[in-house]
Amino acid sequence: MPEQPLVSIIIPTYNRAHLIGETLDSILAQSYTNWECIVVDDGSTDGTATVMDTYLKKDSRFQYHVRPNTHLPGGNGARNFGFKKSKGDYVQWFDSDDVMCATLIEHQLQSLVVHNLPISICLLDRYNEDLTELKKTTKKHTIRYSIYCDFALRIFKANLQTSFFKRDIAKKYTFNESLKKSQEVAFLQRIFREHEECIYLLNEVLVKIRRHSGSITTNYTLETLKSILDVKLLLIDEFPENQPVEVLEKLKFHFLDKLKIAFVNKRTSIFNGYLLKFTYIKWYDYLYLTILYVFHFMFNKGLFSYEQRIKKMYSNR
Repeated sequence: MPEQPLVSIIIPTYNRAHLIGETLDSILAQSYTNWECIVVDDGSTDGTATVMDTYLKKDSRFQYHVRPNTHLPGGNGARNFGFKKSKGDYVQWFDSDDVMCATLIEHQLQSLVVHNLPISICLLDRYNEDLTELKKTTKKHTIRYSIYCDFALRIFKANLQTSFFKRDIAKKYTFNESLKKSQEVAFLQRIFREHEECIYLLNEVLVKIRRHSGSITTNYTLETLKSILDVKLLLIDEFPENQPVEVLEKLKFHFLDKLKIAFVNKRTSIFNGYLLKFTYIKWYDYLYLTILYVFHFMFNKGLFSYEQRIKKMYSNR
């Protein structure tokens, strides 16, 4: 590659002092060297600052910032602030508990330069907490509908760590700082939907994802459930007219299937509130699901009927 454009790696972190070192070591090991790594701390109390001090002294390409109060607490606020501090021609958002393969930046950047495109997506593998055991490998993806539709249906497991952007694209979008979960889906779906023709699918595993008990992806709270449902509604509300109706029906089923969490756990305000927001349902189905919820709330029965009803409503899921 004749030119060496600057690549900005932006990493939000919170209480990852015991893990972030491996992430930063994987960045130091990159075959592509013209990068800046901007770590934004979301308020850690575990010694992350001490760990970062070691890396700041080791390599001037690292930066360490504390998220200012001008951005909401959470990873999204840290990501937005990190982008403001970045100067790279290309942007790679990453997480402080995952690891880059040594050629991640080189191969992502090369794919964009060779094909003259602004977005590249690679693949990932999932490991256990200490990265000693491969839990799930990702096979090369064959597009079923489109990259956007496959991503919306989670047939294609793209995330921020596997997505690489030219700055001209990335600067048009910001992360929704009010979301506590599914924020990556909300962010990426808009980019993939509006720039599908600009994406290069690099069918190569270049990211190691760590799964552990402290990962936000394993924890459900009221706020995270609300965020998940909000994003699933967003996918339905913003679904393009030129995409297959079959995919839209699947997305509607996915929403009601996820609403089942509120049903099972008797979260009345969430179940009733989001069922009411779901305007893509006939009045008699709405009434039936509401009655089922009341029956389940009183007698702990009705889950099977709920599942069968939504399957019948969206039989092409």
